[in-house]
Amino acid sequence: MKKVLTVFRWEISKLFSSWQRTVTLFLLPAILLMAALNVFPLLVNYMSTGTINKRPVTVVNAPQSFRNFVDETVDARVFVYDYISTQEFREMAEDSASFKKQLHKGMLICLFYAGETYDDFDDEVSAYYREVSLENTEAVSNAVIYVGFDGNSITSLARAEQFKEGVLEDYQDSLIDTLGGDYSVVGSSLFETDTFNPVTDFEDYRNTANTAASRVVPGVLMIMMYYCVYSLVSDMFASERDRGFMAKLIMTPVSRRKIYAGKILAINVIVTVATYVTMLLLFFSSWINRSNDAMSLLPFGMMLTPYELAIILGVVPITALLMTAICISTVFSLRRMQDITVNLQLPLIYFLCDFFLQMVRGTRPVTMEYFIPLHNSLELIAESFMAQNKVWHVVVIYLLNLGLAFAVFAITFRKEELK
Repeated sequence: MKKVLTVFRWEISKLFSSWQRTVTLFLLPAILLMAALNVFPLLVNYMSTGTINKRPVTVVNAPQSFRNFVDETVDARVFVYDYISTQEFREMAEDSASFKKQLHKGMLICLFYAGETYDDFDDEVSAYYREVSLENTEAVSNAVIYVGFDGNSITSLARAEQFKEGVLEDYQDSLIDTLGGDYSVVGSSLFETDTFNPVTDFEDYRNTANTAASRVVPGVLMIMMYYCVYSLVSDMFASERDRGFMAKLIMTPVSRRKIYAGKILAINVIVTVATYVTMLLLFFSSWINRSNDAMSLLPFGMMLTPYELAIILGVVPITALLMTAICISTVFSLRRMQDITVNLQLPLIYFLCDFFLQMVRGTRPVTMEYFIPLHNSLELIAESFMAQNKVWHVVVIYLLNLGLAFAVFAITFRKEELK
């Protein structure tokens, strides 16, 4: 074991002998991934509207109930609001060309209409509930909320859908409690909630952010891990053998297996630490994204419980070990560097396909997927973010990947010693 640790320390010291190489391996991939995730919504917004800046939601004739709802509701605070009067809106819409241009650039219009009887939206809604409480079966509400957006703009359409589902639907449900009067007591249960509840706010944010993270983070981590494993195995095994250094190393008093074990331990530790750094930066990326853009890949509030975090922290080194075994097996099976390079890059296609599949799928994995090596690691990470993992999932995935890694190592090294 002492000789294994000696090889391990030697490989680690080589890595840290150059700060450029250290930054390239530990920080650069994570920083690039974080930048890509944050630039994506800006890029889509620019391609769709021709501008990077997001426009506030222009609210026309906003009633007091809506203003109060915005101040007290988490999802509503995702947007920035510009309140204007009906007269100001008419003046804005008079220049149709300019108005259409503003919509194309991402402007969202929310117009409150109270009908002909009342000027105020809240008065119209209150009158409707008053008639309903008097058992007037013919009561009709003339209150209407219009949402205007550019249907040809991806960003505008996405923001309109987010605004409708995250703000307007909840606002409409809240009207019975705020404006329902006597009917709110007869027709539903009237209750009050704290205007500020940090626990509720946190859970609302976490639910949205973790759902998005379950689609993005697992694939990002798998691709990043394989990139690191591929680079290190190429350097520590393929390149050293190609230069003849490996042959000289094997001639030392240290046995071949201990040399390999030390290198594998170094690879696993380096990849694990690099992945943990990436996870930390992804969490940081989520928590600085207060804008919660509709196109955000990592919305604000991503968080894991200690149990969920422990599962992910545990699966990372096991997954890295299996990736290392596969890469080393490829290196020892081939002799020419160009063949090794091509074959080591092929699994990236698999991980990219897995990443995009996870991005678009809307269902939980079927049982068989927990028995597919490496893919099951991705699914375990995804389920951890969704708090849906079961104990048997964790046990099966840990044991299967770990057992397969040691089996590949045993077969590969046995063949190598017979050469």
